[in-house]
Amino acid sequence: MAIEGYSSEEVGKRIAELVTPSQPVNSIEHLKGRESELQDVERALAAKGRNVFIYGDRGVGKSSLAATAAYLYQSADAKPVFVGGAPDETFASIIANIANQAIGRSRLHNEKKTQGLAFDWRGLKWSWGHELSVREVTSQLNTVSDGVDLLTEIAAVHSNSPIVVIDEFDTIGALEEREKFASLLKHLGDRGVPLKLIFTGIGSSISELLGAHASASRQVAQIELSKLGWDARREVVIEAGSAMGLRVDPNVAWRIAMICDGYPAYAHLITEQMLWQAADEEEIVDELSLEHYHLGLRKAVGMVTAWLQEPYKKAVLRRSEEVEDVVWATADGDDLWQDTRRMYDSYCVIAEKRQRIHVLDRSAFTRHLGKLKTAPYGNLLQSAPDRTGWYTYTEKMVRGYVRMQAEVNGVELNGERPSQRQKMHIPSSVRSGYRGPQIPRGARLDFGREREKADADANSAKSHMD
Repeated sequence: MAIEGYSSEEVGKRIAELVTPSQPVNSIEHLKGRESELQDVERALAAKGRNVFIYGDRGVGKSSLAATAAYLYQSADAKPVFVGGAPDETFASIIANIANQAIGRSRLHNEKKTQGLAFDWRGLKWSWGHELSVREVTSQLNTVSDGVDLLTEIAAVHSNSPIVVIDEFDTIGALEEREKFASLLKHLGDRGVPLKLIFTGIGSSISELLGAHASASRQVAQIELSKLGWDARREVVIEAGSAMGLRVDPNVAWRIAMICDGYPAYAHLITEQMLWQAADEEEIVDELSLEHYHLGLRKAVGMVTAWLQEPYKKAVLRRSEEVEDVVWATADGDDLWQDTRRMYDSYCVIAEKRQRIHVLDRSAFTRHLGKLKTAPYGNLLQSAPDRTGWYTYTEKMVRGYVRMQAEVNGVELNGERPSQRQKMHIPSSVRSGYRGPQIPRGARLDFGREREKADADANSAKSHMD
């Protein structure tokens, strides 16, 4: 292995400790750029009867924030309880899942399991190593009050400071079932039950997730999570490299910050693959370089989750070459909502970089944008309500994958470079999806010449060998 101080067995374990592209972060040392939001969650949980709902777009790190906050709040005599939503889950089934997990992780079993203690509720009996079926439990959960009663008993035996995370709450199909949780929170608060709940869900407001009346509830603190800021994006790669004794080319760090589009999973994935490329070197390396970046990025593109790749593939595969140029243009720039003029300007630059002989005119470009809103083209885009010529990605996280595809194919999208002021009157945080420092003017973003030089050096070395 070419990273000093690590054997082939140790390097994989260390990389897995530093970057987690496939699962949420659950420790404060690895949660980047969320200090303010984490503080808000902690303060909300400190208030009696108050719970937390973290919402925002997919992939911005809601689960990581929830998990980190849960481990910080949970007392040492047990572990937090984690359950997830699903289209077929109901209020009763989720309460049953909480009960099964909580008893298995309670202080009662962690400390006294050899004594064979058990937990009884309405004729149902949980014991160490034995879970009840969801059907058995739900048969006793006919009302919200039944759920409150069970959770009250659970809280008493679980730990000194019990907390439950209900992840992907938005995937629960029936609004009627989701609304029951709003009532649950009110009853738990009114009764003074010492149990905290953190919900996460994809949405633009808590009202669409918990019901129209829930947003005004005093029992719920609303935490909206936007895309990761610039400094935090860079910290992912810089701190991971530093932990393994490697410097990071500053411009590589900025490039990763740009291409990941503010989604932590992309930054973790690219960093992971860069570290493996460094580990595969024959000679000892002390810096993550441009070469490691490009090699790692190629690996990372192929490892992105299939459902994120699917819309892109539907849009570009077996299409004329200009369609891919159009798609790349839609991912250029920081703003989540972009107008046709801005995207067409990007398209012209991309077409020039790719040396296209035929360049679409504005009308043809606009027609292609319309196709990208249809199912055969992956429903890649959607129009702004009541605003002609403005578009956003249907699945915001796909933008990052599109950027990665463009970069791998030699087109570096300029991302968040200063652009002409937008005329659509929406808050800047909504347009961009993140709050935080912008990229500095001194950062070099165009690696085209360096790539060309690297290719030339490689070809020269090959010719000398021949």
